[in-house]
Order: sequence, then structure tokens, then C-alpha cells
Amino acid sequence: MRIIDLSPRVSHEAPVWPGDEPFSLAPRWSIDSGDAVTVGTVTTTTHIGAHIDAPAHIVGGAPSIEATPLDACVGRCLIIDVSDLVDRSSDPHGPAPVERVRERVLGQARGETIERLLLRHYAEPPGGWHPALPGIEPELVEWFAAQRGRLIGIDLASFDPAESKDLLAHRAGIAGGIVLLEGLDLSAAPEGEAELIALPLPWAGADASPVRAVLCLP
Repeated sequence: MRIIDLSPRVSHEAPVWPGDEPFSLAPRWSIDSGDAVTVGTVTTTTHIGAHIDAPAHIVGGAPSIEATPLDACVGRCLIIDVSDLVDRSSDPHGPAPVERVRERVLGQARGETIERLLLRHYAEPPGGWHPALPGIEPELVEWFAAQRGRLIGIDLASFDPAESKDLLAHRAGIAGGIVLLEGLDLSAAPEGEAELIALPLPWAGADASPVRAVLCLP
């Protein structure tokens, strides 16, 4: 079995939403300082690296991250490259057209139900903050939910453009019961089917959680 890591490295250099809390790791005890053990304290946004947004991130009173259905986060997935469909001539970049993405999904699915869909928008691994991120068309999320989809993963920092206030793609996912997985590194992920594991931490009351997302291939 081959394992492909989809989680970008988390460090103080990891990009975060402008104004959000960056990652930091500070020693509370240290062997180098004469303590019996080394123990660190982490301070970070809940939206660091590869992460899952809980409904509570967008909707007041909605379920927080510990209520994420774990069976949606593990199992067969379909990876589709849509990098050639992103309109890079605009700012923000234009999202991949719904019809074109749907054609590719249906062509790869060959009539089978796909519960987990990963969309690669850029060929290179995620680097710094990209304010031109295109987001996902809400209609695509709605369509996938209607196909009994359960999780969508993307190599973008958000399902919606950076300047969006309505957050319609997030809301479409929440309404359709879709787990929203953001911030993946899909640069080494081959198109086609694989097994996905992307489990959030059960942080009580949290609006999101980092995940260690991996693909398992024969």
C-alpha cells in the first residue's frame, strides 16, 4: 500500500486567514533546560493547514467539530483535477464552471455513487496566502449533495472567495450535510479513485479542526 500525505506542514510559516492567529509552539518544560520531559504549548487558529470546517463556523448554534460524522471522513474518494478550468485572468480567480466539473466527475465515476470528492485547483503545493482564491460554485456543492455525496476536499483556503460575506458555498455544504475539508495539498495526488482518511480532532465546541489527511493507494 502507498500512502500520500495531503496535509501541508504546519509551522509558524503556515499561511492563515489575514488577521487570524498563526501557529506557534512554545516550550512549557524542556529537557534541554534540565526538566525531566519536554512539553510544548500550541497556539493556533482552528483553521490551520488541512482542516475541516464545522457548521458552527458559519451558522450560529449549529453543530461544532466533534459532531462531524467520522464515516464521511474515511473511505473511497475520487480525485479530479480542475486546474485547467480555473480562470486566472480575473481577481479573484474564477471558479471552475459547474458543468465542466460535473462532466469530469460523472466521467470518472462511471455510474457509481461517489461519497467523497477531492478537487485539485493548482498543480503546485499550497504556499503563502493567496487572496485571489476562486472558491467553489455553490451549485456544484448542491449538486454533489443531491448525488448522496458526503465530503468535498479542496486545495484552497476556503470554499468561498476571500472577499465573500455571504459564504454561499459553505452554506450549501452545511445545508446538504457535506463535510467541508479545506487546505489540502493535492499536488502529488493522482487523479482517480483512492481511499481517504481525514479525521478531525474532537475539540469540544470548536468551529474547525486540523486533520492529518492521507490517501491510501494499492
